[in-house]
Amino acid sequence: MKKEDNLRALTLAEEALKLMQEAKLLQQQAQCQAARILGYQQQSDGLAFKYLAAQAEFGEQSPEANEAKQAWLFARKAVQARYPKFHD
Repeated sequence: MKKEDNLRALTLAEEALKLMQEAKLLQQQAQCQAARILGYQQQSDGLAFKYLAAQAEFGEQSPEANEAKQAWLFARKAVQARYPKFHD
């Protein structure tokens, strides 16, 4: 009976370790996603509004709109590079 108890304890410990590793990964993913959202808010969302305003004021194909679009897309890519999405 003691051997069975030891095997059961070992199995439970292995399952607990696996669950803790999964929980840590989920926590890291959530933290990265939160940082990415904050990065967008702080660095690119304002530029997106400037792009939309330039489209409305100068036209979609205007140099002003194109310049604003490039600035916005550059900022988005910088955030994405800093906070890449997790892939399992």
